[in-house]
Amino acid sequence: MRSFARQAMMDRITARELAENMNGRILAGPPSAEVFGVSTDTRGISAGEAFFALAGENYDAHDFLAVAAASGASALVVDRDAPVPEGFGGAVIQVADTLAAYQDLAAWYRRRVNPTVIAVTGSVGKTTEKDMIATSASASLRTVATEGNYNNHIGVPKTIFRMDADTELLVLEFGMNHAGEIRRLAEIARPDIAVITNVGISHRENFDSEDGILNAKLEIASYFGKGNALFVNGDDPKLRAFADRGGRSYSVATAGESEGCGFRITPPRYTGDEAVSFALQSERNAIVHFTVPTAGLYNGVSAALAAAALSRVGITVAETAERLKSLRRTDHRLRLIVGGGLKIIDDTYNASPDSMRSAIDYLVSLSGGRRIAVLAGMNELGKGSAGLHREVGRYAAESGVDLLVAVGEKGATIASGCAGSGVGSTAAVKCADNAEAAEYLRASLRDGDIVLVKGSRAMRTEEIVDAIKEGL
Repeated sequence: MRSFARQAMMDRITARELAENMNGRILAGPPSAEVFGVSTDTRGISAGEAFFALAGENYDAHDFLAVAAASGASALVVDRDAPVPEGFGGAVIQVADTLAAYQDLAAWYRRRVNPTVIAVTGSVGKTTEKDMIATSASASLRTVATEGNYNNHIGVPKTIFRMDADTELLVLEFGMNHAGEIRRLAEIARPDIAVITNVGISHRENFDSEDGILNAKLEIASYFGKGNALFVNGDDPKLRAFADRGGRSYSVATAGESEGCGFRITPPRYTGDEAVSFALQSERNAIVHFTVPTAGLYNGVSAALAAAALSRVGITVAETAERLKSLRRTDHRLRLIVGGGLKIIDDTYNASPDSMRSAIDYLVSLSGGRRIAVLAGMNELGKGSAGLHREVGRYAAESGVDLLVAVGEKGATIASGCAGSGVGSTAAVKCADNAEAAEYLRASLRDGDIVLVKGSRAMRTEEIVDAIKEGL
């Protein structure tokens, strides 16, 4: 069965209350059975929890009801006829759809705890944005934030269920592939404050136009009204145009380098190998200087957005600047690894044309020997995919990359763009897969080399990073 980690609710409720709050009915067992947590994975279930039998393309947790019962579940939530496990003394609750019921219960629990909710989305940088907000907030507020990649229709409820009764701030990351997905997440979480980092062309194959992607991101404010606030990247043309139109019941503010941004920053610059510095001034505050230990100049805007959002919960811009000096970041996002005479940039979590260019910018900013870009394919780009891959190759050549190691079929298209650019002196090597790329790199790397490794999540390019590290 697909693995979902256990979640826990602090306050015990009865099976009757559980059923009432997700439109279910008790088929068997005592309505008074006590439930003090929820689980979607029998491998991590604890006694007293309600087990939700979720189903997907390749699994059906209804097959594991007996295991859940034997592990101490106090309630089983099902959406079809299923035999009650022999000897089970808890409640069996039937719902129309177990996933929808799981989400509905999360919405109820969010209302029950009633924290302030900040939600973050964007084509690039939403995880780092979430990390910035959570790091800064946790110094003064009891904060729960999305972990790992739990930013979808199952992951967002999972995060909500991690709250204790005294949680003050919930920071959620919203991901999406199709229109309507963020609206459903917003319906569940009902954010008070939202941040959109940018509108790129990720998932382009699922939309008729880039405006479709913009509108999908804006679903984060679907349930906003007076008193809610949306903060957007003022350097992103589509988001800036949206902000400038006005006419909404909720407030919209911008952060960025562009003139007129409510939270305006000076052009970010690198301080050392892995820190970005800039100054921020908002309409109400004096200039505040930031030094954030994260690669990527675009993170200047990310930090400004974090400061803007946190100003709504009583955390000053100066406090955010101080707290971001100790930013805790999620792995595989422009992570610099130094050792064995090499500098390795692990940016293997995901890839889009925008993030590819940003990663290349960081690569060429570092001092050292050869600048080597190990690039695999980018998924979900639609009909323009080949052209976008060629553009990345051309950008690598124009930026002064010394060696391009292209991985896989889509990587080969990146290499063709590099070769056809007519500029620079970038050499290109094509490798069929991660194993071949790792073998080539182990044989050819030398002291002083700087190596960027990047590709879409499905390409699993972290395997290349691991192989290089093993040889250090």
